[in-house]
Amino acid sequence: MSRLPRGFGRFLPPWLELNNELSQKIAVFDAMTIERGELDRDISLLRKQQADTEDCLAEDLAEDEFQGFLSGQQVMEQSYTDVENICNQQIGCIVDKLAAKYKRIVYLDIVLRKLKQSIETGIATANAQLTAAATM
Repeated sequence: MSRLPRGFGRFLPPWLELNNELSQKIAVFDAMTIERGELDRDISLLRKQQADTEDCLAEDLAEDEFQGFLSGQQVMEQSYTDVENICNQQIGCIVDKLAAKYKRIVYLDIVLRKLKQSIETGIATANAQLTAAATM
């Protein structure tokens, strides 16, 4: 018997042999579940990177303003535009990566749900066939 993902094992008696198609679906489910976990970790790292980048940009802006006040310079509107452009570039890049990860997660969740249903149906069919064969 193939190794079953957590949750599927309770549906099968230990002596039931899975057909090749069902075993392949389970292997794909396992791989996609692992990928889903990796995406969650990637998103956590990107969120941390985003927070760190925002903090650094805020500190840099505050330091620039402070140094300007110390030297008697007024903060120019142009410097705010520059900061906005830097923010859009640095944070925008991270947000684009996050969007791609979330898009992949949405797709994976849909496919995982369909695969899980298909596997459970296949297991139920195999159990029904086993039961029918045992009653003959």
